[in-house]
Amino acid sequence: MSTLTTAGSPGRNTALMFLRFSAAALLLALLLLLVQAPPTWAALAVLAALLALLPSLRRPQHSDRERQLLEAIEAMPAGFDLWDADDRLLMCNRRVREDYAQVAEHLVEGRHFEDVVRQSLQAGYVTEARGREEAWLAERLAGRGQQSGPRLQQFGERWLHLYEQRTTSGLLVCIRLDVTELVKTQQALAQAQAAAHSERQLLERAIDAMPAGIEIYDEQDRLLLANRRVVGWMPHLDYEHMRGQSFAHMLALTREAGALPLEALGDEDAWIATRLAGRGRNEQAQLQQLANGIWLRLTETLTPEGYLVAVRQDVSDLLLKERELQASQAQLQAIIMTAGVAIVTIDAQGHMLSCNPAVERLFGHRAEEMLGQNVSLLMDEPDRGSHDHYLSRREGSEGARELPLLGRTREFNALHKSGRALTVQVSVSEVKGPQGKLYVGVINDLTERKQFEIELQHANEQLLRLSTTDALTELANRRLLMQKLEEEWRRGLRLGTPLSLLLIDVDHFKLYNDHYGHQAGDACLIRVAEALRTSAGRPTDVVARYGGEEFVLLLAQTDSVGALAVAERCRKEIARAAIEHEVSPLGPELTISIGVISAVPLRGGSASQWLAQADLALYQAKAQGRNRAVSAPMFSPI
Repeated sequence: MSTLTTAGSPGRNTALMFLRFSAAALLLALLLLLVQAPPTWAALAVLAALLALLPSLRRPQHSDRERQLLEAIEAMPAGFDLWDADDRLLMCNRRVREDYAQVAEHLVEGRHFEDVVRQSLQAGYVTEARGREEAWLAERLAGRGQQSGPRLQQFGERWLHLYEQRTTSGLLVCIRLDVTELVKTQQALAQAQAAAHSERQLLERAIDAMPAGIEIYDEQDRLLLANRRVVGWMPHLDYEHMRGQSFAHMLALTREAGALPLEALGDEDAWIATRLAGRGRNEQAQLQQLANGIWLRLTETLTPEGYLVAVRQDVSDLLLKERELQASQAQLQAIIMTAGVAIVTIDAQGHMLSCNPAVERLFGHRAEEMLGQNVSLLMDEPDRGSHDHYLSRREGSEGARELPLLGRTREFNALHKSGRALTVQVSVSEVKGPQGKLYVGVINDLTERKQFEIELQHANEQLLRLSTTDALTELANRRLLMQKLEEEWRRGLRLGTPLSLLLIDVDHFKLYNDHYGHQAGDACLIRVAEALRTSAGRPTDVVARYGGEEFVLLLAQTDSVGALAVAERCRKEIARAAIEHEVSPLGPELTISIGVISAVPLRGGSASQWLAQADLALYQAKAQGRNRAVSAPMFSPI
């Protein structure tokens, strides 16, 4: 292939003939394209080349002029190809062959357009046609030269704009511009816009999920964003329609709704004027109480761009607790004063300068024995050894660190003159006097309270033990049994481990009570409890008195084989105890019957149903003659 696609002299003459007749049409087509779309450098270059050559087309053609025209088309920065009325290739320039290098060997004069396209489709170069080649080809042929604007086509990794224009004589002129960089730029821009949109959505969702109320206003103080917390606090404002509205307008609507903070009541105009004047200028947080009683802590910050960010926090609970604490402290202080709390004044070296009578009563020392002495005299170890260290950190330059006790209340181990240990609570305040800095300590005796706390803890432990222990046998009672059974049932459900339960009944115990008396019956139950406790070999096994003469052994992570082994051990321990039972139909010694249930807990069942099946197994043991252990069938939820 030479400078232009030709096939010998006849083809060359034909091409030149078509060039002469179609140059004007090509120029017209380019003008139309430039009007319909923004001009590119390639289109402008083609237009300039044709305008430069147009005068030569009017003159008689010479070989030099033909060569110049062909060279100009070949040098065009855009692809140029010309097809006859039957859609056969007349010519194409170098740019076309470069853009379609994969099928360049087929770009020869006389080759039909459809054949060239099929070669490209078979090689898989037309990206948009993959998977639907025939349909795409039909659409391409049907729209050949029919589009008024450019056609965007991906050929391999390149993107091309195709401008096709058919002349009045039937020729089809095609200009192909490489817009790969433009398409990639547009795709990158679209991706960046999508990422920015996603990040904005993420930011808005994050702000909406914050536990504090967030509002953002633009430089004209118009609302841009308010999260759900603010919307919930301000139900009188329709925030869907508030975006773009000024803060002053929102204040006016709030006033109309009667929802201004309680501090504004009675002088709304002055409050609103002050609020607007200080908008974003208050360095300190503002405290507002809404009409519904909620207390909000408001902080407003101006960004360098002039935007205003308002953060509202619900501090109702904090204020309530703070006021309760203040009231409690006031009450405590009044009680201490009326009770005569101990007060001592010390200097920077820790020497006691004064003390009130309550100090004498509390520590047993006379005032003259304490004044001038180090306050560590009143302390017990380990606090005595570290007290001077506290004060030495305060002594010296103004830059020294604060005394750890200042503004705090701390417990100390104190010592009575008699050697009796005391527990005291100390609060220290600093005062400045003529002789320098002094410290005033308020001391409250906590000894009795500490002792009471210890006794209360012991009492609670005893109460807990009594509430979960059977008074007669000191085994777990029914309440603790059911609690443990529910815990082990849930654990078995979660872990899929087996659980076993032995329901035990003393055989013919009524006859025992009637014959020996109730006191002997109680003693008998205690001996049975000891035997059962001995039979339970693991710390995790629960032995409980279920009621009357019935007992339960709860065996976690135990299958049926292990449960029957424990049941047999229980029977042997009872036999070893040799408890006399003269009136028993089963023999001269006491025996027991046992119902055994073992299974992996199943969803849909319950511990109470499971216990009921153990009761059925016990019933079968009694029906079969007593003094035996009977296993219940496989557990299935009812």
